[in-house]
Amino acid sequence: MNAPCTVRPLVSLLLTGLIGLSSVAQAQSGNTLLISTDERCAINRVNDESLPLAVEACRELAESGDMQAQFEMGEFHFKGDRTDKNIPQALAWYEQASIQGHPGAQYQLGLMHYQGEGVERNLPQAYIILKMAAVNGKDAAMDVSDQIALQMNAQELAVATQVLGTLFRNYLTQIREEQLQSLQAAPQSDSEAAPAQQPAIDGDEAILE
Repeated sequence: MNAPCTVRPLVSLLLTGLIGLSSVAQAQSGNTLLISTDERCAINRVNDESLPLAVEACRELAESGDMQAQFEMGEFHFKGDRTDKNIPQALAWYEQASIQGHPGAQYQLGLMHYQGEGVERNLPQAYIILKMAAVNGKDAAMDVSDQIALQMNAQELAVATQVLGTLFRNYLTQIREEQLQSLQAAPQSDSEAAPAQQPAIDGDEAILE
């Protein structure tokens, strides 16, 4: 039987991550939907003797808000190749990176919700997170989300689709506001000067239980 049709509070945080994605992505890659995910930590490049220092340096970077370091800390604890596997720690780091829009973290987090690993199995939750990972450039996430869609009942799919619609409406609203702010900030000649326009605001706000 499928899990109850509920969406964890993380989705409301992911909403914030998706809205903020445009400015983060533009700064890093020049594309409003793709985020650079170059390796930040040396965990996989040092010997066993230097590993504790590498982990500590990565943790400090992750705690400072670096989403790639957060993802790498999640991978470190999830895979357990060089330490004891720690699913709760992996989940916590994946969530932090996912909130900032990291596609790899969103993909792993979506799989964990799909498989019920470290969390209660929740198909709508997994579907939403994986769809966001796909938008952020994780191609494999689209295939998995399509598989999940076939396993959800009509109510679950309707809830997930509604949440995704809200996420993207808010994202597009943010894009419109940023475009207007950019136009307003651009220097104009006297002949081109015009009254400042107010940013368009979408009346729909995401209210997630």
